[in-house]
Formats: sequence, C-alpha cells, structure tokens
Amino acid sequence: MNVLRRLIETVDAGTTCVLATVVQVHGSAPRRQGARLLLLANATREGTVGGGEVEAEVLEAARAMLAGGPDARILEMPTNCGGTVTVMLEKFGPPHRLLIIGAGHVGAVLALTGARAGYRVTVASPTVAERLADVAGIETISAAEPGMLADFEHPEVTQVVVATGNAEADSGWAVAALAGSFAGVGVVGSRTKAAAIRHAAAAAGVPPARVHTLRCPVGLDLGAVTPEEIAVSIVAELIRLERTGEVPEGWKRASRG
Repeated sequence: MNVLRRLIETVDAGTTCVLATVVQVHGSAPRRQGARLLLLANATREGTVGGGEVEAEVLEAARAMLAGGPDARILEMPTNCGGTVTVMLEKFGPPHRLLIIGAGHVGAVLALTGARAGYRVTVASPTVAERLADVAGIETISAAEPGMLADFEHPEVTQVVVATGNAEADSGWAVAALAGSFAGVGVVGSRTKAAAIRHAAAAAGVPPARVHTLRCPVGLDLGAVTPEEIAVSIVAELIRLERTGEVPEGWKRASRG
C-alpha cells in the first residue's frame, strides 16, 4: 500500500513515474503476485519486484518509458529460481492541463471542448464566465494581468491558448507565456498578429528557439469558421502534439492575415 500511496503523492506533485506490478507467477519466483515497484523520473524508487535480473530488466524498461517510451508494457521473464514472472508496467503523470486566456465566444467553447477531451481546464479572464460556472473539469479565475502566469502550477504540462479578442492583450499574455516554462503557447489570430508577437517576445529577451514555438493561428487547418469549429481545431492540434510531439506544416491553420 505504501507504493500506491507514493504513486498518488508523486502524480499530485506533478512528477511522472512508472509502476511495475507482478501480475502472474509460474513456479518459483522471489516475489509473489501483487508485488510492486515504483520508479520516479528523478530515479528514486519504492518497493521491489524481486531483485536480481528480474528487477534489473524491469528498471531498464521503466527508464525507457520515462524517457518517452510507451505508456504501458508487459514483460514475461524467467527467474533464477526456475520459474517465470509476468510484470505489468504503467506510466503515470500529472493530468494534461489547458490554460485559456479569455472567456469570449472562442474561449468559452474551447473550455468545454477541452474538458470533454480530458484536459484539466483553467479559464483566466477579467470578466465572469457565467456559462462555465460549476462545469466539471473547468476552473475559472479572475485575472487581468499576465503576471499571474508566474505562479501557475505545473506549467510544464500546461498548454496555453490566448483568446482575449484584443490584439495588445493577446501579445502581452503570449509573450509572458513564452517567457515561462509552459508546454506550448497558441494564440487565436492571424499570421500578422503572430509576427507582431514574435517581435515583442524577441524584444523581451525570449530565446529565438522558444519564440518560434508560438502557434498562431492556433489549431489544425480544418476550414473552421464558427467558435465551435475553431475549438475543435485547437483541441485536435493539442491531441496531435501530445501524441506525436509535432504538427506537420500542411496541417497548420491557415490565415488571411
């Protein structure tokens, strides 16, 4: 039970880990079914699945998973005792988060779409977003200045989408987000707006490599027009980024600006 408690504490703290569980044993083995080992991203471990060659192979597989491998694996291994042991490995991490700046037509619909897609959504806006009140999976906060981004928890797993409807405000929020350690930054707007934001970010000292990660216009090129369609295109882009780490150039949302 201590291993499972540590797993919960680790994920709540924003750290990724791999849980290895002995799910089947045939013949002699150092540990029985239900034995667990937890490996954290910082190499800390808790528990054991038996030591020796079995544990060494499990740890090697767990490290590979933490380095970007699959989210789950099954290993079937012989033991020094003459039996076989089957171990299930599962990767756990903090929930992916979506921070939306602005609660206008696009922002509000995006919050609902993102929550339904499994994101933990926060909407930051100086105005009250009544339609989002008490919606499961959506947190609303009152914020008018980008300074609040400095205190946002777990930015490394948070995608930011800026949709205030005001070009100057969009630029201020986007530059602040790019200067932070957020997983990604997207802005609802045109390529003209994107160029202005990149210029402002560079002037503010944001490294060039980071500046060019800005996604503006944000979303896949689905021909979206309505707020609902734009929200779908944005969430589709986030899913693509999460699954593959990149968006092909031809998939990026087109703009008339």
